[in-house]
Amino acid sequence: MIQLAITDDHPVVIRGLQDVLTPIPDIEVVWTAQTAADTLTKLEETIPDVLLLDIRLPDRSGIDLCEQIVGRYPGLKVLGLSSFDQASYIHSLLQRGASGYLLKTVDGTELTKAIQTVNGGGTYLHQALQELMKQAASSTASKANHPKLTRREKEVLQLILEECTTNEIAERLFISPSTAETHRLNVIQKLGVRNTAGLVKAAIERGLLE
Repeated sequence: MIQLAITDDHPVVIRGLQDVLTPIPDIEVVWTAQTAADTLTKLEETIPDVLLLDIRLPDRSGIDLCEQIVGRYPGLKVLGLSSFDQASYIHSLLQRGASGYLLKTVDGTELTKAIQTVNGGGTYLHQALQELMKQAASSTASKANHPKLTRREKEVLQLILEECTTNEIAERLFISPSTAETHRLNVIQKLGVRNTAGLVKAAIERGLLE
Protein backbone atom coordinates (compact mmCIF):
# COMPACT_ATOMS: atom_id res chain seq x y z
CA MET A 1 0.00 0.00 0.00
CA ILE A 2 1.41 3.39 -1.06
CA GLN A 3 0.68 6.09 1.50
CA LEU A 4 0.01 9.35 -0.32
CA ALA A 5 -0.38 12.93 0.91
CA ILE A 6 -1.68 15.89 -1.10
CA THR A 7 -0.82 19.57 -0.67
CA ASP A 8 -2.82 22.02 -2.77
CA ASP A 9 -4.46 25.29 -1.87
CA HIS A 10 -7.61 24.52 -3.86
CA PRO A 11 -10.08 22.21 -2.04
CA VAL A 12 -11.72 21.35 -5.35
CA VAL A 13 -8.41 20.02 -6.70
CA ILE A 14 -7.83 17.98 -3.56
CA ARG A 15 -11.33 16.54 -3.72
CA GLY A 16 -10.91 15.69 -7.38
CA LEU A 17 -7.63 13.90 -6.74
CA GLN A 18 -9.15 11.94 -3.89
CA ASP A 19 -12.10 10.91 -6.06
CA VAL A 20 -9.72 9.67 -8.75
CA LEU A 21 -7.47 7.77 -6.34
CA THR A 22 -10.09 6.23 -4.02
CA PRO A 23 -10.79 3.26 -6.35
CA ILE A 24 -7.05 2.47 -6.69
CA PRO A 25 -6.43 -0.48 -4.32
CA ASP A 26 -2.71 0.11 -3.66
CA ILE A 27 -2.87 3.87 -2.96
CA GLU A 28 -4.19 5.39 0.26
CA VAL A 29 -4.50 9.16 0.85
CA VAL A 30 -3.37 9.57 4.47
CA TRP A 31 -3.77 13.35 4.74
CA THR A 32 -4.22 16.56 2.79
CA ALA A 33 -3.01 20.12 3.38
CA GLN A 34 -3.63 23.52 1.81
CA THR A 35 -0.56 25.43 3.00
CA ALA A 36 3.17 24.88 3.45
CA ALA A 37 2.88 25.37 7.21
CA ASP A 38 0.13 22.77 7.50
CA THR A 39 2.18 20.38 5.36
CA LEU A 40 5.20 20.61 7.67
CA THR A 41 2.99 20.11 10.71
CA LYS A 42 1.36 17.00 9.29
CA LEU A 43 4.71 15.58 8.21
CA GLU A 44 5.77 15.61 11.85
CA GLU A 45 2.85 13.29 12.59
CA THR A 46 2.77 11.05 9.50
CA ILE A 47 5.40 10.70 6.77
CA PRO A 48 3.81 9.37 3.57
CA ASP A 49 5.61 7.51 0.83
CA VAL A 50 4.72 10.11 -1.81
CA LEU A 51 3.64 13.75 -1.54
CA LEU A 52 1.71 15.40 -4.37
CA LEU A 53 2.86 19.01 -3.99
CA ASP A 54 1.44 22.10 -5.66
CA ILE A 55 4.31 24.43 -6.57
CA ARG A 56 2.31 27.56 -5.73
CA LEU A 57 1.00 27.83 -2.19
CA PRO A 58 -0.46 30.87 -0.41
CA ASP A 59 2.20 31.05 2.31
CA ARG A 60 5.32 29.83 0.52
CA SER A 61 6.75 28.59 -2.76
CA GLY A 62 6.16 24.89 -3.19
CA ILE A 63 9.54 24.66 -4.93
CA ASP A 64 11.38 25.93 -1.84
CA LEU A 65 9.20 23.74 0.35
CA CYS A 66 10.19 20.72 -1.75
CA GLU A 67 13.87 21.31 -1.03
CA GLN A 68 13.22 21.53 2.71
CA ILE A 69 11.06 18.42 2.75
CA VAL A 70 13.50 16.29 0.75
CA GLY A 71 16.35 17.43 2.97
CA ARG A 72 14.44 16.62 6.15
CA TYR A 73 12.74 13.43 4.95
CA PRO A 74 15.06 11.83 2.34
CA GLY A 75 12.87 8.76 1.96
CA LEU A 76 9.82 10.81 0.97
CA LYS A 77 9.20 11.16 -2.77
CA VAL A 78 7.84 14.51 -3.94
CA LEU A 79 5.76 14.66 -7.10
CA GLY A 80 5.18 18.21 -8.29
CA LEU A 81 1.69 19.17 -9.34
CA SER A 82 0.96 22.38 -11.21
CA SER A 83 -1.09 24.09 -13.87
CA PHE A 84 2.12 25.64 -15.25
CA ASP A 85 3.96 23.82 -18.04
CA GLN A 86 7.00 26.11 -18.06
CA ALA A 87 10.42 24.49 -18.31
CA SER A 88 11.83 26.79 -15.62
CA TYR A 89 9.36 25.46 -13.04
CA ILE A 90 10.10 21.86 -13.94
CA HIS A 91 13.86 22.42 -13.86
CA SER A 92 13.72 24.21 -10.51
CA LEU A 93 11.61 21.53 -8.89
CA LEU A 94 13.79 18.67 -10.12
CA GLN A 95 16.91 20.51 -9.01
CA ARG A 96 15.46 20.72 -5.50
CA GLY A 97 14.93 17.00 -5.22
CA ALA A 98 11.50 16.28 -6.66
CA SER A 99 11.01 12.90 -8.30
CA GLY A 100 8.62 14.12 -10.97
CA TYR A 101 6.26 16.75 -12.30
CA LEU A 102 2.64 16.52 -13.39
CA LEU A 103 0.11 18.96 -14.74
CA LYS A 104 -3.26 19.29 -13.01
CA THR A 105 -4.91 18.16 -16.22
CA VAL A 106 -3.47 14.66 -15.66
CA ASP A 107 -5.91 11.78 -15.97
CA GLY A 108 -6.34 9.02 -13.43
CA THR A 109 -4.32 6.44 -15.33
CA GLU A 110 -1.27 8.63 -15.66
CA LEU A 111 -1.58 9.93 -12.10
CA THR A 112 -1.55 6.37 -10.78
CA LYS A 113 1.42 5.44 -12.95
CA ALA A 114 3.35 8.52 -11.80
CA ILE A 115 2.74 7.77 -8.13
CA GLN A 116 3.76 4.14 -8.53
CA THR A 117 6.86 5.11 -10.53
CA VAL A 118 8.27 7.61 -8.04
CA ASN A 119 7.37 5.36 -5.12
CA GLY A 120 9.52 2.70 -6.75
CA GLY A 121 12.48 5.07 -6.96
CA GLY A 122 11.93 6.30 -10.51
CA THR A 123 11.47 9.76 -11.99
CA TYR A 124 8.29 10.67 -13.82
CA LEU A 125 7.54 13.35 -16.37
CA HIS A 126 4.70 13.21 -18.84
CA GLN A 127 5.94 12.81 -22.43
CA ALA A 128 4.69 16.29 -23.33
CA LEU A 129 6.77 17.77 -20.52
CA GLN A 130 9.83 15.82 -21.68
CA GLU A 131 9.34 17.40 -25.10
CA LEU A 132 9.04 20.81 -23.44
CA MET A 133 12.33 20.31 -21.62
CA LYS A 134 14.01 19.21 -24.84
CA GLN A 135 12.85 22.34 -26.63
CA ALA A 136 13.95 24.59 -23.79
CA ALA A 137 17.40 23.01 -23.82
CA SER A 138 17.81 22.93 -27.60
CA SER A 139 19.07 26.51 -27.94
CA THR A 140 21.93 25.88 -25.55
CA ALA A 141 22.45 22.17 -26.08
CA SER A 142 24.35 22.64 -29.32
CA LYS A 143 26.75 25.06 -27.65
CA ALA A 144 27.28 23.13 -24.46
CA ASN A 145 30.01 20.55 -24.01
CA HIS A 146 28.00 17.37 -23.68
CA PRO A 147 29.64 14.16 -22.51
CA LYS A 148 30.47 11.83 -25.39
CA LEU A 149 28.46 8.65 -25.00
CA THR A 150 29.17 5.54 -27.02
CA ARG A 151 26.42 4.01 -29.14
CA ARG A 152 25.90 1.29 -26.55
CA GLU A 153 25.80 3.81 -23.69
CA LYS A 154 23.12 5.77 -25.57
CA GLU A 155 21.11 2.58 -25.98
CA VAL A 156 21.41 1.83 -22.27
CA LEU A 157 20.44 5.40 -21.41
CA GLN A 158 17.33 5.20 -23.58
CA LEU A 159 16.26 1.94 -21.92
CA ILE A 160 16.82 3.45 -18.47
CA LEU A 161 14.54 6.31 -19.49
CA GLU A 162 11.98 3.65 -20.43
CA GLU A 163 12.22 2.39 -16.82
CA CYS A 164 13.91 -0.89 -17.73
CA THR A 165 15.77 -2.77 -15.00
CA THR A 166 19.37 -3.92 -15.43
CA ASN A 167 18.19 -7.43 -16.30
CA GLU A 168 15.68 -6.11 -18.82
CA ILE A 169 18.36 -3.94 -20.43
CA ALA A 170 20.63 -6.96 -20.68
CA GLU A 171 17.90 -9.01 -22.36
CA ARG A 172 16.97 -6.24 -24.81
CA LEU A 173 20.60 -5.63 -25.86
CA PHE A 174 21.72 -9.30 -25.69
CA ILE A 175 24.44 -8.56 -23.16
CA SER A 176 25.09 -9.84 -19.64
CA PRO A 177 23.58 -8.05 -16.62
CA SER A 178 27.08 -7.19 -15.38
CA THR A 179 27.91 -5.55 -18.73
CA ALA A 180 24.63 -3.64 -18.65
CA GLU A 181 25.41 -2.45 -15.13
CA THR A 182 28.90 -1.36 -16.24
CA HIS A 183 27.42 0.73 -19.05
CA ARG A 184 24.91 2.25 -16.61
CA LEU A 185 27.67 3.22 -14.20
CA ASN A 186 29.73 4.68 -17.06
CA VAL A 187 26.82 6.87 -18.14
CA ILE A 188 26.27 8.01 -14.55
CA GLN A 189 29.94 8.94 -14.27
CA LYS A 190 30.00 10.81 -17.59
CA LEU A 191 26.91 12.82 -16.67
CA GLY A 192 28.34 13.63 -13.26
CA VAL A 193 25.37 12.34 -11.26
CA ARG A 194 25.13 10.02 -8.26
CA ASN A 195 22.39 7.57 -9.16
CA THR A 196 19.84 6.52 -11.74
CA ALA A 197 17.31 9.15 -10.64
CA GLY A 198 19.94 11.84 -11.15
CA LEU A 199 20.80 10.33 -14.51
CA VAL A 200 17.21 10.65 -15.73
CA LYS A 201 17.03 14.26 -14.59
CA ALA A 202 20.36 15.10 -16.24
CA ALA A 203 19.30 13.46 -19.50
CA ILE A 204 16.08 15.50 -19.54
CA GLU A 205 17.75 18.77 -18.58
CA ARG A 206 20.58 18.39 -21.11
CA GLY A 207 18.32 17.47 -23.97
CA LEU A 208 19.75 13.96 -24.40
CA LEU A 209 16.37 12.35 -25.02
CA GLU A 210 15.67 11.21 -28.53
